Amino acid sequence: MTTMRMNDIGPKELRIPGAVVLERPLYRFDGQPAQRSFVADLFDASGVGASPNRPSDDDAARYLTPFLANDLAAMFANVTTANVASLNPPVRSQIPATLLPEFGRPLWDAVTNGQLESAMTVTVPRVTAASGMAKNHAEGVEPTDGAFTVTAADSATPKPVSGEVTLNRELIDFAAPALTDQIVFALMQAAWAEVVEARIRALLDGLTVTTVGLVGTNTALDDDWQDLLIPLQDTRGGRALTSLVLAGELYGPSRRAKDGTTGRRIYRVSPGGVLDIDGIAGTAAWALSTANGGTGRSYLFNPASVHAQEMVQRFRLDTFAVAEVKLAIWGFSAEWCTQPADVRRLTYAAA
Repeated sequence: MTTMRMNDIGPKELRIPGAVVLERPLYRFDGQPAQRSFVADLFDASGVGASPNRPSDDDAARYLTPFLANDLAAMFANVTTANVASLNPPVRSQIPATLLPEFGRPLWDAVTNGQLESAMTVTVPRVTAASGMAKNHAEGVEPTDGAFTVTAADSATPKPVSGEVTLNRELIDFAAPALTDQIVFALMQAAWAEVVEARIRALLDGLTVTTVGLVGTNTALDDDWQDLLIPLQDTRGGRALTSLVLAGELYGPSRRAKDGTTGRRIYRVSPGGVLDIDGIAGTAAWALSTANGGTGRSYLFNPASVHAQEMVQRFRLDTFAVAEVKLAIWGFSAEWCTQPADVRRLTYAAA
């Protein structure tokens, strides 16, 4: 009979003579030796940096695939912001959208605007007269040809706009998520808008058009507005003059105009400071005011007859220098008028 003792139950330690060899980890991230380089395998598996005739390394991919799937997360499971605090400089708070520069483009918004397809000269016809373009039709009778006159085609040559700002690379790298480069470029876009607004103003000021003078304040000024707008109701195509942009010289007196009897404001002010002048929205255009380099003239026109187009490109030049990043803006704008007869130039005098 065999007697079983307690120490016969359970696993027994197996002793093997000789040294035990421990295999190095496949990848390590603590500076100690490993079997392979994680970064080198990433490059080799993707083919990044390889010569054009060298394909990606299939062996590197075979090593990486199971590691990325099973071991990488565990490798970094204990990495916390506290553990690597010395590697993380203080992060600036997120810049609210309200702090980004805003800019208005009243003249651009008032005209027919769009994108330039290229920097080539834009050729546009100018129609100076048209008649008999449509009539009552008589059954079985071909209509009589209409007649129209087109002057020598106008040419609108796109003009370049450019700007550049240099920022230290540390400012760009440290600024996230404050996005310093986006704030700077927004400022460049605002400056771009000012250039284009001034070019549209120059186009309007250079046209040979009908000029109407408005004089006085309050009800006297309103009388002049009525003398301008009422005849348009009885003018062929007159109601097409729907874009009204006002220099500060005319906008201020019109907004302050009061009825002499009740002291009530004559013109209603819509959100954004837009004046309702007999159903036509009058927008203040800062580029027209003398204080901003304009001539103080205002304009009422058909937006289908006045055009502006632009082509804007942004360059971020950060590959040519280590110490700095260059932000640049570059592009073209073109402005033209197809029918000056659809434009009224308005001047103002207080007395």
